[in-house]
Amino acid sequence: MGQFRGAQVGQFHDAGWVNSVTRPRVNYVTFRKWLDEAVRLRQEEPRRSTATIIALLERLDPQCQGQISRVTLDRHLRRLGKTRKRLAQAHRVLRRFEKACRNDLWVADFCLPALSFRDGDQIQRAILLAIIDHKTRLIVAGGFIPSRHAVHVEQALQRAIAACGLPKSLFVDNGKELIGSLIAGGCHNLGIRHLRAHVGEPEARGVVERFFRTFQDSFVPEMAAKAMIPTLGELNRFWDAWLEGLYHCRPHAGLGGHPPLSPRQAWEADRTPLRQLDPVTVDGAFLLRESRRVNKTALIAWDGRSYLCDDALVGEAVQIRFHPARPESVQIWKDDRFLQVAVRYLPPTDVPRQGPVPPRPSPQQSRLDLLDAQQQASLKDHLAKLPPAAAPLFGHFTEAAAAALLELHLGRNLEARELDWLAQSWRQAGGFQADLTSRAIALYAARFGTGRHLAYYLEFITTAHLRARHANQGGQAHV
Repeated sequence: MGQFRGAQVGQFHDAGWVNSVTRPRVNYVTFRKWLDEAVRLRQEEPRRSTATIIALLERLDPQCQGQISRVTLDRHLRRLGKTRKRLAQAHRVLRRFEKACRNDLWVADFCLPALSFRDGDQIQRAILLAIIDHKTRLIVAGGFIPSRHAVHVEQALQRAIAACGLPKSLFVDNGKELIGSLIAGGCHNLGIRHLRAHVGEPEARGVVERFFRTFQDSFVPEMAAKAMIPTLGELNRFWDAWLEGLYHCRPHAGLGGHPPLSPRQAWEADRTPLRQLDPVTVDGAFLLRESRRVNKTALIAWDGRSYLCDDALVGEAVQIRFHPARPESVQIWKDDRFLQVAVRYLPPTDVPRQGPVPPRPSPQQSRLDLLDAQQQASLKDHLAKLPPAAAPLFGHFTEAAAAALLELHLGRNLEARELDWLAQSWRQAGGFQADLTSRAIALYAARFGTGRHLAYYLEFITTAHLRARHANQGGQAHV
């Protein structure tokens, strides 16, 4: 590019504005006219690129065809403060805001400090996850994690909810770990507003970004000075010591007061009641949900695996609830009712093929039918005379209560392996109900006695619960 060879342009003289070798000279007035028009086009629409502005100038004034250098026009617009970024920021109005109470808003984000940790023989980059309460600046959950996976965010959220209660809102960045179905779905199921930041607005996360600056200035230099590469557990141990020993107890200028309060003092001074939930409900809220139909072999498929359901569910459309990190079992629901826990099914190998069974005529009636009818009538009379189940004793029914109930009916103590069989049946049925369990044991013991193998009683109890739930009659269904 040749130099500008027109009138004296003073501060506007610039090499590259025109090509003086192949183009005629341009005077100062024409140059200023083009520059003013370029400024007008940029102010009219700040998102216009410099190449677009040059194309519009050439269309508006054919004399500037090939005369304008993009690099030079960029330099003039930057000198005049007419860049796209600055003009876009000029239209944004940013205001500070503060929530009224603790747990009104939590902000979650990642930080990548200049730290590493040892994982066996490998060295990995440290990643910090922090969830901060906007009102009190308290870190409700945080720590170093091995990867930016949504499972680690979910675990941190569960720890925060268990310690500090449910928040009203959770504000996150646009990372896929923070806005995916695992976190967004869990917040929806728990009644937490899941808010996402706008792209290009880091100021909206100013609270957590300011904490990360304190962390970078205080924790990182001290950790780097140790001249060691810690394990992830050691790194989190030093993090906990720094968080509770320094950050949470140090006065924070943004919290006000004379003298300013520390995050821990601000949290304890706020008397807003905490919304607590039991861990089972919180864990269930973070389960992913999909619809499936139980096939004719009582199996459902998910992620290339098969899960065994109760035979009564064959052909039924159900909902499975599962966790991607725990593929060994899924929950089966229908019409928002829990039915069972379906464990993974591994088909047996080397099973010999069986030939077709020849049909045989069905008997019209036998002596066993008469004896069975007599036995059923006798059992009804026996059950009518039984005293009501001791509901208060087993009102809060647990595995230990189920074991005690079995020992009461069978008249003996259960062995260690029998307790393991009971725990396995308990998980398969999703828990037992006291009155239904008591009636099932009494019915089976009256029919077959108390000397049979424990597996028979457990199978009868499990089947009674699954059929009762499938019939939408809860624990009041007939065995």
